[in-house]
Amino acid sequence: MSNEHKKMPGALGWLAFDAARLSHALVDHRWLSPWGVLRLCDCLLRGVAQVVFVNNPLSGFLILIGLFLADVTVGGATVFCIIIAFFVAKVLLDLPDGQISAGLPLFSPVLVGSVTASLFTPFFNSPITPAVWGYMGVAAVFSVCVFAGLSHLLASHNLPAYTLPFNIATSLIFLGMRGAGYGASPTVDTATDLPPATDSPAFDGLENASLVTPDDLVHVEWDKVCLGMLLSSGQVWAVESVACSALVGVAMLLFSPLLTAACFVGGAIGTLTALVVSEGPYAAAYAGVWGYNGFLAGGAMLFFVVASPRVLVLAVVNALLATFIQAAVVPVFGQNNLPVFTFPFCLASLLLLAAVSSSSSFHRVASPSFPENHLLQHHQESSAVHKRGRKEETSAAMIA
Repeated sequence: MSNEHKKMPGALGWLAFDAARLSHALVDHRWLSPWGVLRLCDCLLRGVAQVVFVNNPLSGFLILIGLFLADVTVGGATVFCIIIAFFVAKVLLDLPDGQISAGLPLFSPVLVGSVTASLFTPFFNSPITPAVWGYMGVAAVFSVCVFAGLSHLLASHNLPAYTLPFNIATSLIFLGMRGAGYGASPTVDTATDLPPATDSPAFDGLENASLVTPDDLVHVEWDKVCLGMLLSSGQVWAVESVACSALVGVAMLLFSPLLTAACFVGGAIGTLTALVVSEGPYAAAYAGVWGYNGFLAGGAMLFFVVASPRVLVLAVVNALLATFIQAAVVPVFGQNNLPVFTFPFCLASLLLLAAVSSSSSFHRVASPSFPENHLLQHHQESSAVHKRGRKEETSAAMIA
């Protein structure tokens, strides 16, 4: 982290971007000191926002408000899982303080809580019981352990784990609950025979194809498509809420306008791509379900690679790839009546990030903070190298 970054003036350093001054003020205080509560709140809120690569506690607070506005149970499950995750990361696994303070081991448990609370009732056709909360807690523990393991394995390839820990842990408990008899449903032979997996469009794509009419296939309601582009940001946490999605946008702008633009462009591309990879009626696209993987995929490229026109094109390609993967795996997951979660985003982003890491045309971020700072640091480093090269040329000429 550069000194200029740490010395960002006024409220910007405390509240905007990655709130570096706040981090610097809290890092020297022990977790069990009087400042420990503030430090705990800081890392928990950063964990909520890290789902979309945002490392800012105020952003996390805004997103958490959005989750409670969308559904109190979803907000409560998010808090429940992230608190469990903190104790697992700090007490059980003793992960590095830097990771915990930034909320990195906590964002997958955030998704475990919000997604399970949002999707359990529509997918299992039964209310959330205390046993389901127990499953959520277990998945939160699993996700932190998987995060620690995957981070270590992928570090040698300079790749992040993204939300793979959430995908693995939540798939395990969904399949486990299905095996335990929750939401028992008739056996089906093909994806088109599947019953509706949800009464809401959240994580849809499993509708009965026999209900589609020719008029539905050609009629697109473009106002709803535009709404779906916005809702894709809230669907990252599996909630369909305009208020939550708007708060996500504000929270991301507070951290990085560049990242916000890349994510929402990715969400728009995913939503539009849904019109050519799925059949009408396009309820899932209108609800933002086809956009959330593209939303994450667009941001992933801009966050881990220094921004440039070439990287922006790559972000678009990544959003397209994630959406096509989503279309391909929906029937496969549908056979087990599972949502696709964020598997498409993870697969697409890992492949493309690995591809650019071997190319000299792209510049990987060594120490992620926020895209604007990555761009500034890269410019400063390039200028320093250029000046050093000119000095060496001048010295060589004088010697000659």
